Amino acid sequence: MRTSSAVEPRRFSFWAPDFSRSVTVGVDTSESAYHAFEWAARHAWSLRTDLQVYLADPGDTTVQRVLERLPMLTAHFRPSGDDPVAALVRASDSSATLVLGCTGEQHRGLGLGSLVLPVLRRARCGVVVVRGRPEAIRGERGWVTAAVGGCEDPVVLRRAVELCRTRRARLRLLHLHLPAQHDASVPRDEAAVRRAVLFLRTTAPELTPEVLVRAGPPHESLAALDSDLVVLGRGGQGDGVGLITRAALYHSSCPVLVARPEPLHDDRAKL
Repeated sequence: MRTSSAVEPRRFSFWAPDFSRSVTVGVDTSESAYHAFEWAARHAWSLRTDLQVYLADPGDTTVQRVLERLPMLTAHFRPSGDDPVAALVRASDSSATLVLGCTGEQHRGLGLGSLVLPVLRRARCGVVVVRGRPEAIRGERGWVTAAVGGCEDPVVLRRAVELCRTRRARLRLLHLHLPAQHDASVPRDEAAVRRAVLFLRTTAPELTPEVLVRAGPPHESLAALDSDLVVLGRGGQGDGVGLITRAALYHSSCPVLVARPEPLHDDRAKL
């Protein structure tokens, strides 16, 4: 294990440099946070980048069990302090991906941890919320699913393609029909899927996506996903979070990546 400096016996120091492609994870003493750390560590290792770790308890050494299995990973540790939301939002400025557990030490039961939505609304990079079945968290299924049908499709597809290439995974496109009274911004036809397929032919011709179109309550489709990761946009107006994204955060059978919107990206004109 490589760390920013050697401090025995824990062998890590509390320092985090500014790495624009690094992966950042917030860790408290909950089991969910441990799974998030494990996911983030494997993801950083697969990208050959550094891992920045914000610890709620600076004395917590349980994360070393993961690092010992990834000896080539460089990890940098620092305390998250009294305001972990602010610390993680600041860290998102110098990160490619921010990783959180779906629950925390203050919210260990059903539902969503108290930090998730505040961080998600303010983060300036993509946010992964680690939840779901163990085999999905470990990345054993070999599928990445991109939920399409909104104005954020270009960034969703780009992130999904990056993950497929990194993980050598297959790509699935998922379009969820919603009744107009729930969310009038979601297309009710399959034009979004056709645009996504055409976009992929240009940007990722090596990937032939499987296409799923589902009607009905979104939480049912998301809970049944056979995937290692679902990628979607934030979906809400302003700093809000849309209905499908909320359903994924609460019910998905796999980790959820909420891609950061890029409204001025040139690829939007192609989709």
